[in-house]
Order: sequence, then structure tokens, then C-alpha cells
Amino acid sequence: MLLAALLSDTVVLTSPTTTDRDHRVVEYLEELLGLDARPFGMEMFEASSDATDLDAAEIVGRDAKEYTTSSGHTIAIAQFETVGPGLLERKDELLEALEAERGQRDYAIYALMVTDILSRGTELLVAGDTAPLERAFGVEARDRVLELPGVMSRKKQVAPKLLAAA
Repeated sequence: MLLAALLSDTVVLTSPTTTDRDHRVVEYLEELLGLDARPFGMEMFEASSDATDLDAAEIVGRDAKEYTTSSGHTIAIAQFETVGPGLLERKDELLEALEAERGQRDYAIYALMVTDILSRGTELLVAGDTAPLERAFGVEARDRVLELPGVMSRKKQVAPKLLAAA
């Protein structure tokens, strides 16, 4: 369980939040357990990223965190980690769910990070004004989606930039 938790938190050691200590602990646990952590971690993510039986509201609410901007507005950023781009086939449905939740909770912005651990990047779906996000990342939104290669961490790469720009 410790290995699974560490691999989940570090996105199989690819997240910018991964430390040298994380690598050492994984090496120790691999030796102790007699298994290769990377295939185990990928299998774990494949199982947890299957959204076939989830409706859009469950996906956008599954791992959402609220933040308050300096101007007093509330924003929310959810994250769903996938193995491959399959979830983006449901983009319109997910954007509708984000917009519904944004309205119900009076969020200025509600964003969903669809993070593909294989390509090591995020497609950021946005309900609300995309301008602060476009400024923060220097990327233009297309149909309320920002493509963010190399972005994997909400805590280190998305929330701080959005809060600074909002």
C-alpha cells in the first residue's frame, strides 16, 4: 500500500513534486517486494483512470480543490489523471458539467485538468473566463481548452499561476 500511495502521489515518479527521497523509497520497496514499480504504477493508473462508468459530474467533482483569489473570488480546479487521451472524447459533456457546477457554487472559474501520465501533459478544460488562464500560461484557449505540455501538478504548476493571474 505504501508503494501504491507513493506512486499515486508522484504520478509514477513523473510529477514535479517528486523528490529524491521518493525515488530512494521506491527503490527500497521494489527490492523489498521483488517487483518493478513502474509497470505496477502504470497498471494502477490504468485501472483508476477508467471513467467509462462515471458521469461527467462525478469526473469534474472527483478531485476538486477550491481556492480564493486576492479579489475574494472562489475558483476550483479539479484533476483527473488518465493513461492516454480517451477521456477528452467527452470534452463537451465535461465542459457542460463544469459550467453547471460553476453556476451552482458561484465559482468565478471552474477548471478540470485532464492529465495524461503517458504524454506528461494536461488539457485544461475551463468553465468561466479563460483570459486569466491564457495570461497565466501564455497559451490561447481553443473551445475552452488549454493545451499544457509538461504540466502535471495542480499544486505547483496550475494553482499558483492561476491565483497570480486572477
